[in-house]
Amino acid sequence: MVIPLAEVLESDLVRQGRPRVRAGRAMVAVNSIRWVHSSEVLQIAPLLRGEELLLTGGSALLGLKPAAQQDYIRRLAERHVSALIIETAGLSRPLSPELIQAADESALPLIEFQSVVPFVDIAEDINRRIVSRQIAVLQSADLIGQRLMAGLASGATLSALLELLAESLKTHVALIDLRGAVLETAGEPAQHADPIEVDIFIGGIVTAKLAVQRRAGTDASVLRTIGERLSGTFALALSQRHQPTLSQIADTTLMRAVVDGSGPAQVKEYCRIAGFPTDQPVLMMEFRRIGLANIQGAAERAVRRCCPGVRTYQDAGNVYALIPLGTTGTRQRRVSILVALEQELAEAAVTGVMGPTVVDATLAHWSLSEAKLAHSLGPASKVGNNLWDSENFVVERLAGALPALTVGRLTQELVGELLEYDKRRGTSLLETLDQWLVAGCNTAVAARMLFLERQSMHNRLTRIFELLGGDPRGTGKMAGLHLAVRLATTLPHHVHASRLR
Repeated sequence: MVIPLAEVLESDLVRQGRPRVRAGRAMVAVNSIRWVHSSEVLQIAPLLRGEELLLTGGSALLGLKPAAQQDYIRRLAERHVSALIIETAGLSRPLSPELIQAADESALPLIEFQSVVPFVDIAEDINRRIVSRQIAVLQSADLIGQRLMAGLASGATLSALLELLAESLKTHVALIDLRGAVLETAGEPAQHADPIEVDIFIGGIVTAKLAVQRRAGTDASVLRTIGERLSGTFALALSQRHQPTLSQIADTTLMRAVVDGSGPAQVKEYCRIAGFPTDQPVLMMEFRRIGLANIQGAAERAVRRCCPGVRTYQDAGNVYALIPLGTTGTRQRRVSILVALEQELAEAAVTGVMGPTVVDATLAHWSLSEAKLAHSLGPASKVGNNLWDSENFVVERLAGALPALTVGRLTQELVGELLEYDKRRGTSLLETLDQWLVAGCNTAVAARMLFLERQSMHNRLTRIFELLGGDPRGTGKMAGLHLAVRLATTLPHHVHASRLR
């Protein structure tokens, strides 16, 4: 559920902060708030998922160079943040012209609090409203669902069920097959009304769509939530007149065998039946939903557009995709698929991981297992989107297979003094070293990633090199050092803190 940004700005608590819109004014009447966060972390953007209201104090942000302030704004805009509120009360420095300009160029509403208001009170108040509305919508959907199920149990036709839904929502609804043909319709259609479409699954396969017209002033998220809540009932009704094709059954059988880890001979036979190639590299992808979102339709549509020949399967709310890569240019194909999917799913409430490339479909289960492992590790600090490549987690995946004692000794050998220094002083030199290595030892790039001035970055590197026993560049230590740093970020704190020998 969402609340209009304009409504939030009119709430009593927010008005106590004497809000002043400094940029992105045109979007105030357009944007909605899905959740409220407050944070002083300057690298917060990768942790956000869109439609948030971000509250922050101005001291840390306004202490940055103008270019870094602009980068902060652009990163929030890329994550589709609905608005940024900066509290400047009590600060000696105003919002910089560069900050305001970046917000205007990014169409990000930038609001200045001229009086102090506890952020926790605002977050609790707005988030409570959002949750209350969500509960009310779910209760409404359940009441409609009960009426639909009662009708289904008494032998009501699909047309009658749609009539009941149209009457309950006071709008036009329709069931549409995958070719776009209307199966059933109910309610009076309105002109210039955008439909909200929800996928209907039968046996894990998208079989039809429930289209609900959105009338003026109606919250799209409300209709989508109700539609997703009722999709199972319509799937049950539709299954009485629709049976999956032999091709769909073959694809489902193949994917179930891959997900379950069936033997190579069995998977190869299912590939033959389903018409899936066994002579080219493949990879697996896993998609998971964020929150209560229903992701099957979004993920399926995206991978089918980006990956010809893909096979998909959904289980327990997750979506799995078996993707053929062709016989040549598989590395380039892999990269292009990830880029295309990032664009397709940029605004979807979904996370996804691309598993390792394997020689053929008989090894696809291992690719899926590694994708799941990378998914459980969460995004690396430099990843700023919701789709990740398991290749970025090779060290973390390796660490999971190594004895903790071996990992602990290796990290102690190469970065032990650095770890001890961070622990004793409360610093984050290990993170600085990690970002510097990821940036290819480019100090300027690493400084931007950490929101540091270049001189501060140089000072940190000087201290790091002292703790490492010298500048590692030009020595044979670089590969081992990078390995140890990545292992140290995944190693439980109590292991490397025990000074293993």
